[in-house]
Amino acid sequence: MSGQSIPILIILVFFTLTTFSQEDDPVLFRLDEKDIVEGVESSRQEVVSASRSARYAEDLPVTVWVVTREEIIQNGYNSLVDVLKSVPGIRVSQPGSGTEGETFLLRGLFGNYYTKILIDNIPIQPSVVSGMPIANQLPVKQAERIEIIFGPASAIYGADAMAGVINIITKTSERPVYAQADIGFGSYGYYYMNALIGGKIGKNKNVMKYKFYGNAGFRNDMNVKYDIQDLYNPSVYDSTYAYLNAPYYKGDSTTPDMGRLPQLSQLLGMSMLWRGFRLSYDNMYRSTHSSIGLSTDRYAYYNPHAMWAERIHRLAAGYDHSWSKLSSTTNLSFLRYRLNNLSQYSLIYDGGTGGNAYKYAASDDLLFEQLVTVELLRDLELTAGFSFQYSGNLPKTNDLAEPFDTDNYQSFSNEQAENDTAFENFGINPLTFSNTAGFLQLFYLYKRFTFIAGGRYDYHSMFGGSLNPRIAVLFEIDKEMSLRASFGTAYRAPSTYYTYNSIAYQTTEGISYQAVPNPDLDPEKFNSAEIGYRYRVSAKFNMDLALFTHFVDERTSLSVFPLDPDKYPDAINPGGLSTAFVNDANSQARLFGIQANFRFRDIVGAGKLNTDVYISLAKGKEVLPNNFGNLDNYRMMPLVYTQLNLFYKPVPEVYIGFENIFSSKWYRRFFPLEPGELEKRGFPATVDGYYRLDIIARFIFNENFQAFFDLNNVFNAYYGGISASGTRYDLIYNPQYGRNYMFGLSFKIE
Repeated sequence: MSGQSIPILIILVFFTLTTFSQEDDPVLFRLDEKDIVEGVESSRQEVVSASRSARYAEDLPVTVWVVTREEIIQNGYNSLVDVLKSVPGIRVSQPGSGTEGETFLLRGLFGNYYTKILIDNIPIQPSVVSGMPIANQLPVKQAERIEIIFGPASAIYGADAMAGVINIITKTSERPVYAQADIGFGSYGYYYMNALIGGKIGKNKNVMKYKFYGNAGFRNDMNVKYDIQDLYNPSVYDSTYAYLNAPYYKGDSTTPDMGRLPQLSQLLGMSMLWRGFRLSYDNMYRSTHSSIGLSTDRYAYYNPHAMWAERIHRLAAGYDHSWSKLSSTTNLSFLRYRLNNLSQYSLIYDGGTGGNAYKYAASDDLLFEQLVTVELLRDLELTAGFSFQYSGNLPKTNDLAEPFDTDNYQSFSNEQAENDTAFENFGINPLTFSNTAGFLQLFYLYKRFTFIAGGRYDYHSMFGGSLNPRIAVLFEIDKEMSLRASFGTAYRAPSTYYTYNSIAYQTTEGISYQAVPNPDLDPEKFNSAEIGYRYRVSAKFNMDLALFTHFVDERTSLSVFPLDPDKYPDAINPGGLSTAFVNDANSQARLFGIQANFRFRDIVGAGKLNTDVYISLAKGKEVLPNNFGNLDNYRMMPLVYTQLNLFYKPVPEVYIGFENIFSSKWYRRFFPLEPGELEKRGFPATVDGYYRLDIIARFIFNENFQAFFDLNNVFNAYYGGISASGTRYDLIYNPQYGRNYMFGLSFKIE
């Protein structure tokens, strides 16, 4: 944990407390307990992400889920994945992996990569990463609500919105001053704190709204070191026991040495709004152990300094203005990503220096966006937009013997750094690219029908043009019942993380290229359709059913790749083959699923017991690239996935929540590169299902203060999550947090 973040947050909390000790404005204290412990019905929430204009969720012909501020507070959600774990059908993995942190699947697609993640309508995913890195560094605790849009939204958001959109809307208020803060401590040296201070100054039209916020979280050791002689047994991954002769292996033939596995995340941010002008800044930092989820015949777990650490700066400005039938939104943002040049993998063989293989990556993304919405008729609205993104990347380097000299890369540079190693410039691939896009969308109300129709055209300087339409319709049978249907297409231009993926090391015979770049990687293409049914049976019970299917064409996977002898003359790879991320016209995947959501409210007395039941059924198949065969399954997607949430308030001062998850088994993310390879390595093709229970308890002292206690993974289940890398170097299953707890205090006032 950086020593700077703790005093900053303490000062913020102290300022909050001293501010509210003054009683200049008694209205600040008019806060009911229901504002703390009772959420707003998701369908009656106003959302902006689905159509780029404010609409009620239940009036939209697409699947939308809203997690409110009250739900975030009452259930103790600290990270985005904490939130998503409670959303129907979304499967999560914590701690996930070193490169992406906590990860999630949205209808079978890797959400960190295929989902557009926004803060206050502005993208935050760097263009150079394998997926949006997620920890406690996002402003989840400061959110007014979090909007989750299921299904492709490339028609209005572009390439990253293949699986859907997640928009974190931070809190604003009409109060002169408002604030909130949390501090908590838990097992394995865990602590977490956050603070938010906001308000407004000025009068009449010259009012400026402001907010300042911060988070800090640290875990001294992740509770994932269980099943040591099975899960972490290196002989499972290398039956030849060659690792015993590796220079940096520590342990015996079946049990590797295990050290501390720390985590750290930080956030500092601010936002200001004056007469339609917006300015915001976020500084996000995340660090976690780089070996998480990776096999012990290659990676070491005894070095606590083996970290993957990155910082994201986001500066955004904008202007909003409305006339009688016309509104305009202008956005400009700069997103800067830097992997800490001390980031390293701890290897057991002779790579890097003393087994420490350093990595580096960097990107800078400039984005301009202009939106205009016109009310053509009373019930007909047209939204048009234009965007331009210009990006500079230094994709993840090859393993380096020493930390990358950051002076050797300049933003938006195409020049390769000097590199006098045996690899010459292998793994050093700076480049720039741009994406220009325009979209149109109609929103039309006709009697009981609601229509959304539109499309977006993107031109990527590396991959050419792509047109993606979307059409959706909702029919209101009556005030309590509706039918909806939608169809959309999307595409995903490959991240330079995959295009320029590279791993190589030198031996006495030559160079072994474990992975090589593939600049010929093509965008993935996506088609999706959905039919849904909503029914508010009564004030105490409502349901939502959705049947969905999608088809991914030219799906990207890690596969065998022939080496070019002119490019790699010193290669010693058997058969002249390496691995690379590839796709071809024949590789594809199909998924069919049903999502059933049932919500019961006020079952026992007024507000005393609320229940959510979410059931997901899914089945799919895949055609693997390079003619490696077919899978009668959809990787990483369980056949059955069920969530049961119980929220009980026996007395007004006490809130207790139970979150249950049941999952059937699923097919591994890594597929055999050769027939029978999984079996030869002793790997099962599937990962076992599991049951998990989390409990949250809150005691409400008054409208301003609460105490809480969280107990996660109550039965200490040992189970697997989403594979860490999707390569042959993953563990048999990616271990999830064992039993852990946290207790603390919450403060909120406005």
